[in-house]
Order: sequence, then C-alpha cells, then structure tokens
Amino acid sequence: MIELKFGQRKVVNFRGARKVVGGLTEKNKIDILLYISKEFANADKEEELYDIVISLCKDIFECDNTTLRMWKGNLLVPSRFLKETVPPRRDLSPDEGYSGFTFKTRMPLLIQDLTHHAEYIDEGETTRAVMCVPIMYKEDCLGTIAVESDTEFFYREDDLEILEALGSQLALAITSVRLIQGLVHANEREAQILKQLEWDMRMGRNVQSQIVETAIAPWNGLHFGTYYEPMTEVSGDYFNVVRQGNSITAIIVDVSGHGIPAALVTMSIHYQFQRCTSLGMGLSETLAELGESIRPQLPDGTYFTAFILKVYSDYTYSYVNAAHQKMLHYHNGHGRIEELDTQGVPLGIFEVERSNFEEKHGRILPGDILFLPTDGITEQKNEQRQELGNQRFIEWIRQEKSTIEEQRDKIYVSDLVGSLIGRFKRYKGDMRNGDDVSLLALQCNPELGKAKTLLSLAKSAAKAKKDQVAYDKALEVFSMDESLKDSLVLLGKMYYRDRNFEKSVQFLEKYIKTSGEESEHIHYLLGRAYYELENIPEAKRALKRSLAIDHTYAKSSLRLARCYLKDNETPKAIKVLQQGIKSAPTNEYLKISLKKLEELVKRKSGDLVVSEQRKEAV
Repeated sequence: MIELKFGQRKVVNFRGARKVVGGLTEKNKIDILLYISKEFANADKEEELYDIVISLCKDIFECDNTTLRMWKGNLLVPSRFLKETVPPRRDLSPDEGYSGFTFKTRMPLLIQDLTHHAEYIDEGETTRAVMCVPIMYKEDCLGTIAVESDTEFFYREDDLEILEALGSQLALAITSVRLIQGLVHANEREAQILKQLEWDMRMGRNVQSQIVETAIAPWNGLHFGTYYEPMTEVSGDYFNVVRQGNSITAIIVDVSGHGIPAALVTMSIHYQFQRCTSLGMGLSETLAELGESIRPQLPDGTYFTAFILKVYSDYTYSYVNAAHQKMLHYHNGHGRIEELDTQGVPLGIFEVERSNFEEKHGRILPGDILFLPTDGITEQKNEQRQELGNQRFIEWIRQEKSTIEEQRDKIYVSDLVGSLIGRFKRYKGDMRNGDDVSLLALQCNPELGKAKTLLSLAKSAAKAKKDQVAYDKALEVFSMDESLKDSLVLLGKMYYRDRNFEKSVQFLEKYIKTSGEESEHIHYLLGRAYYELENIPEAKRALKRSLAIDHTYAKSSLRLARCYLKDNETPKAIKVLQQGIKSAPTNEYLKISLKKLEELVKRKSGDLVVSEQRKEAV
C-alpha cells in the first residue's frame, strides 16, 4: 500500500470550536490521487477494486469503518466494509440512511455529528462523523462510499474532496475492469461484449467530461470557444480555465498515448492544477510542480506536454510552454497571426524545476484571439496522407475569420472554432482521427474600447453623484458585455447604496460567479443585502464566506451575529462575537456588542427566575 507519512489526526477544542489536527498535507493528497489512479489501473477484477477502496479509505482517513454499497436490484447492497456493525448492515432503499440520501441526491455528504441527525442511522449505531459520496457516471449512480468515524468532527471539507476524487476514479476504473472482464469471455458472447464495450467507454467519457468544461462562461470581456473530441471514448487531452478575480489561468495538456491510462493521468493533472492555482503559484512553478508530483506515478513511457497562460485585468498576459503546440495570437488591428513559444521541456520524463521553463509576456487587444490547440489538429492526415500542418491551419484561421466577419462584427469566437473544426473534418475526409483533438480559443470583445470609455464615464458620474447618468452608462456597458467585472461591481454597489437590495444581489452574485472574486468585502456586501431582504440563510452563507477569507473582518462578524439573533439563536450570536474579538481584539464595536448581548441574556435570565418564583408563590 501507499506509504502515508503523516501523524495521527485527532479532534481538539480550539477557540470554542472543534478542530481536526494532523491528517493529510497537500503533498499527501496529490500522492494519494496518483496512487489511486495507478492501483485502479492495475486491478483485473471489480472485486479487487472494492478491496482497494476499503484499504485506501482505512489508511487515508484513519476511519473506524468504511462501507462500499453498490446498486443492485433497486437496493443499495453493502458489497464491502471494513468491519461488521451492530446492528448488522442491511440493504437500503434510496430513502434510508446517509447512503440512501447520497444515492438519491447524487451529492456528497459530510455530517460532523450524527447524534443531531438520527434519521440517518439505525438505533444502536456508534458512528458519529461520516463522509458519503456517490459513484457517478454523470447521470447514473452505481453506488456509494461511506467513511465513518466514532469521533465527532473527525473530518474536514478537504477530506471530502479526496473522497469525491476517489469515487470519480473508481467509476472510471470500473469501466476499464468491466471491459477486461468482458474480453475474457469474448468467444462465448462476442456481440454482447461489443455492446458492453461501447457502453462502458461512453460512460468513461461521461466521467472525464466532469473535469473538462467545454462551455466556459466569459470573463471580463474575454470570451471562449472550445472543441474537445477524444480519439476513442476517453481522451489524453485536457484543458481548464480557473478564475482568480483579477486574473484567469488557462492550461491545455496532451498526455502521450490514448484511452483509459491517459485519461486517468488527466484526472490527476486536473486536481494538481486546481491545487497550484489555489496556492497562487507562478506559471513556471506550476509546471514544475505538475511534472514532479505526477512523474513518479506515471505508467512506463508516458509523459505529457502543456501550455499555460495567465491573463490579467489589464489584458496583459504571461505564458509558458512545456514542449506543447505553439499558441497563436491573431492581432485584430493588422491581421497578423503570431506564433508564440518559449523554451521548455516535456513533463514526466525526467526531473524538472522552474529554471527549465521560460516565461514570456504579451497583451491582448479588442478583437484579438488566442488559440491553444493540441497536435491532434495540425498532425492530422487527409486521404492523400498529407499532414495538415501549422501553416495551413493558420491560413484557415484568416479565411474562416474573414467569412464570419462578413456576417457579424462582434463576439464570434465560438462560431470561428466551429468553422475551423468543420473545415478540419472536411480536410480529413474518411480518415479516422490520428489523435485526440482539442482546441481552446480566447477572444477579447471587439467593443471593449467603447465599453471601457463608457465605464469610465459611469464611474465619474457616480463619484459626482450624478446617479441617473451613472446608471445609464453602467447599464449600457452591461448590455454590451455582461462579463465586464468593473461594471458588475459598480452596479452592485450603486444599487446597494440606493437600498435596491434585490438588484444589488443580482449584480453582486453575477460579479462573484463571473470574476471568481474572493474578497471579504464583496461577500460582506452580498450578505448584508440578503439580510436586508430577510433571506437569512443566504445572508449567513455569504457572511461565513467573508469570514473564511478574512476571519478578522469585524463587519461580517457583527452582521452574522445579527442573523443568528433574527433566528432566535442567541448562543450562536454570542459565539460569533467572541470568536470575532479573538481574531480582532482591538475592535471596540465587537466588544460593545458582545457586552450588550450578554447583559440582555443575563437580564432575561433574571426575569425568568422571578417569574418562576411568582408562580410557585401562587
């Protein structure tokens, strides 16, 4: 089994809250994900996969029990578990227990204390904390994995993320194993095997599609076009765009080989890339981390290339190439297509570090388009065995763009990608694809210059308190491009100031979703707007998010306490203020509010005692 080098986790009381200490480091998590991929890829039978799941859960999560249930005959049947329970496990319907709830909703579940959720357990069970995730093929749920502890508050959200990843990889591994098991009996049931093969591989593609998003929403005036076609049902290509408020980071990857082994590697790359961007790593550092974290677990002879790009709010960009296809920059002003490349090496072959990669910079102007392809496009051959080539593809871009611009002069990147792929298919004719085919394109809104001018006028009008002019200009910008984050936040704040909280929520929510912004102040504004609309659950959610970003942000602590008072949860309100004072000990507003609330509770308690004494006297 995998060697997990970490101390035993335990639950402690910290500042009035239950906290888990010990457990997995970020490095442990990546090692585990890669090890899961390798172990699942080596399994020959579905029963072996079940055993691997139970062993991994025991080592990773230090659980007291693990239960794997598979959907059979309209019931969730316990197929594997670490140890038998008292009372013994039984088959469940989708309306029973936490496993039934997870199966029915198709959503992961984390419960820190089951004593408060008696509906999820049978009488006499000792389980107190549980994580449960579905084993999904996009629409179909094959079963559930439940990790159980007899200690309350034993698991964290990042534990649940690891378990979700394990469930996703198990689904793809089951697809592979069923294929292998089917081939063993090929002579007896060839027709059934072919049908099963088609179904299993299609399900594998559905699982992979959960990590490759092809419908990418625009960001701050940048619009996306994508194409993604595996050579078989599953692909060794991968691309992703991560939003970080004032920037986005895009990556495209090509894993050597095809089919399920390459697809499993892309899943590991996905989780590692998400981790690197969340930690704020630079582009070269991210590529080095990808290579070094994944290389020890790659199948023999497997490697991958990657191109990573970061675009900032001022529309400058940085890029690094790890032996991938060159990025193409179409300059709208003069029609030139620039091939952009840097010094870099493929990943997974040998040890790499940041110095192995060169970083370069550029700027995208209104109407400009960036193209990030994989070599499945340029290396494709036609029926005359002629390779498409990069220069022919560049000429296609010019020709297809010119044709589309005759019909529309605004945002057209999706149409352009569609036209290019249509021409690609006509070129290859009846020849099958020689590789996985992927293309990610980014277009800067051709009207961005006009929008920025109007937005500047709106900000000036708002500052001069010319409200109607400010609204008119900002809404005109919004009508031109709903993704421009400065117009979204300006409208959200203006409506908030004017106490039109319903409109404020609309624009603040869109701003957060579109930009990827994670600032404590924006979530505070959203929380307060929801509070004024008397939507207390959503107000709590936004204010908790604000405090998660910055636990010293006193405004959010004060407003969250008010939310709890609205729900007659005075002890929780006091606890929020106490935690706020610990985080911001110099804030007088928190101290005054806590003192008033404690005095109010004390006075009510005294009144209650007097009332009871009067009742006894009567």
